[in-house]
Amino acid sequence: MTGKPSSGALPNLIVIGSMKCATTSLHHYLDLHPEVQMSSPKELKFFVEELNWERGVEWYARHFDPAAPVRGESSPQYTTYPRWQGVPARMRSYVPDAKLIFTVRDPIERMVSHYLHMCASGDERRELPAALRENPSYLDRSRYWFQLEPFLEHYPRESILVVGAEDLIGRRRETLQRVFGFLGVDRDFTSPEFERLWETTHGKNTKFRLLLRTRKWPLVRNSHRLPQNARWLLERVKYSTVGGGRVERPGLDEGLRREIEGPLRDDAARLREFTGQDFASWSV
Repeated sequence: MTGKPSSGALPNLIVIGSMKCATTSLHHYLDLHPEVQMSSPKELKFFVEELNWERGVEWYARHFDPAAPVRGESSPQYTTYPRWQGVPARMRSYVPDAKLIFTVRDPIERMVSHYLHMCASGDERRELPAALRENPSYLDRSRYWFQLEPFLEHYPRESILVVGAEDLIGRRRETLQRVFGFLGVDRDFTSPEFERLWETTHGKNTKFRLLLRTRKWPLVRNSHRLPQNARWLLERVKYSTVGGGRVERPGLDEGLRREIEGPLRDDAARLREFTGQDFASWSV
């Protein structure tokens, strides 16, 4: 698959993950900026060979406005190595000058949220200890340096920004200013909608399951065809279904925690060294 699209445009921004690290909220904050156009749907998953790669570059380009200075998408599936491989090389072949944003969060908290998400979707029925021990994807997706290092073989350091979800939640204005500065757009832009978070309720509850079902509705599935203001209203209605209804988060017993802390601690140390960020609130 080579060449450029005959219509539309390719993105120059890709949020590469990680899953359950506020990528949905960041996607919406970015889309509010007048110089930024983010894709609808959020997750195009184009560079995963097993998912949407075969749809072709023309399909991909139709999701982006050539007039937008910054055009982006957000697909946490891009940092799911080794389950899906070759993503950075495919990405480099089409968007070599793109800027990449990688959102991260306390690795153990991410694993638990990932587990609850899978339970809510009906894809996970095991208890937490068995799930974490038997499915390496939970651990691998929390090894952020392990996921990021392959991208550094194809993209320069200055093209990658690592953002802590804790900062996006607790220091949102300063964090968004850093993101906007990285993208070269107006750093001081703000919006009342920056006060909102998206998709923060997870677990075996009716409201979250309803959210998952809405993604199959024809109007939602084809929302990229709507005007921007209509898309935004639809997103507000869609995500209003998940307020409240939290479930109790399962904890880790000491034995399991010791098993996973070793590889996570080493990986987090490499990420801290690379970014210069201390991620002080993390448990590893």
